[in-house]
Amino acid sequence: MIENEITETYYFKPTDFNEKGRRISDGVTFRDVVKEFERDFHERHSTEYALNLYANSQTMDLLAKSNDAAPFLLYGMDLTQGKSFDAVQDPFINHEMDKHSEKTYVYGIDSAFMTEFDEYGYPILNEDSDIYPLTLLVDNTMRDGELRLAVPTLDDGDDTENVTIDVPQLEYA
Repeated sequence: MIENEITETYYFKPTDFNEKGRRISDGVTFRDVVKEFERDFHERHSTEYALNLYANSQTMDLLAKSNDAAPFLLYGMDLTQGKSFDAVQDPFINHEMDKHSEKTYVYGIDSAFMTEFDEYGYPILNEDSDIYPLTLLVDNTMRDGELRLAVPTLDDGDDTENVTIDVPQLEYA
């Protein structure tokens, strides 16, 4: 692994959700189910908030549908270094792949704990808190019906490096 993580794996039945990402029994969106998982993660690790969501492509598609994402949006960053997120290499490699794709990739969504929104409905990042958007990571070794929430720990002994990637800001109506 590139870095140590605190992880929790969660399970769901994909057949419980319809083609719009809503649970058939009660209409709850898959995104709301993921928010429940995020809250559970925080309850289990009271000083931590999940930063990474690992799931296979089918689960990312379900998440996109539950968010009513436009058809040209594709959720998740491909892992390039195995089963864990490499915060230096993965964004760089995915950004290079994005340049040649007809799809627009979505690499993060708001955390369940982001509660303030601007006038356009976008979450406001509070830099004084430990709450950040949830990074979406595609791990196709995972089974359908499972996802993993994780937060990196800083006890791996490696120096960290901040990487800035110029990503265009897109809006659609």
